[in-house]
Amino acid sequence: MLSETSGALVICGDCTKPFILEDAGVTGFDLMIAVTLKDADNLVICLLAKKMFGISRAFATVNNPRNVEVFKKLGINTAVSSTYVLANIIEQMAFADQIVHYMPLEEGKLQLLEVVIENNHRACGKQIMDLGFPKEAIIGCIVRGNSSVIPNGRTEIHAGDKLMIFTSLSSQGMVLASLIGDTKK
Repeated sequence: MLSETSGALVICGDCTKPFILEDAGVTGFDLMIAVTLKDADNLVICLLAKKMFGISRAFATVNNPRNVEVFKKLGINTAVSSTYVLANIIEQMAFADQIVHYMPLEEGKLQLLEVVIENNHRACGKQIMDLGFPKEAIIGCIVRGNSSVIPNGRTEIHAGDKLMIFTSLSSQGMVLASLIGDTKK
């Protein structure tokens, strides 16, 4: 049914078996993505792709967060812990009122936050250098109406400004507290 509705080549089989990957014609592909529910299967699929079929990049989801480093040491280019990502999303829900958009980067070690400043927020009317931002955070861009401002320390924050902030996970609470006021740290 998937093949009929999408027009894509669909091969049903166990991708941990080299002949299935061979039948799929993966030799020379640029990227292998393994997203099964079993870490061991994802590892085997990616290793087969790289070692036997010459695929240079391999991406795998990993259910056990402890396996991420193992995957990387074994040559998997990108290993993402689905458990860690889900836990991170749940944690972000604590700040859902202040954060318009949230994107984890570098396996969750870095966050990109989009925060809209309101009249009653602590940062409204202040210059960035007076906010008391943690060292592990920076405002990369301010969207003000239809224009973008690349800020510096003397840039004043206005109501309605949409701030694009890069921060470490550990500093996120301090960032929001310096912008909004009282919030969870």
